[in-house]
Amino acid sequence: MASDKPIVHLSLSALEAEVSKPEPFVLALSGGKRITFPDLFDMPADEATEFFEDLERTKQTDFSFLEKWLPKKDFEAYKAEKISLRVHAALIQRVLDYYEQTVGKPGEGRASAS
Repeated sequence: MASDKPIVHLSLSALEAEVSKPEPFVLALSGGKRITFPDLFDMPADEATEFFEDLERTKQTDFSFLEKWLPKKDFEAYKAEKISLRVHAALIQRVLDYYEQTVGKPGEGRASAS
């Protein structure tokens, strides 16, 4: 009796090579400093989910979110800029919009292809 081998339709390495990913969100500060937000596509899936949940959480301050997810030197550079509330709020909204455009809103499937 011949032994049938299962057909492999996809491998993780082939899938990783196939999928494209957007660049992480980067904010330019004064003096040529840059802050790089986490690249969700390079995070383990559970951490990326936690990041997105934290981004939308209303019971924490924006600064506690930034402190948790930005590299320490980036967070300190952001605080040192003494950004006004108006600009800070606009930044947080842009970051949220960026991630929603790239990965969609939690529970709503994938982001639009457009």
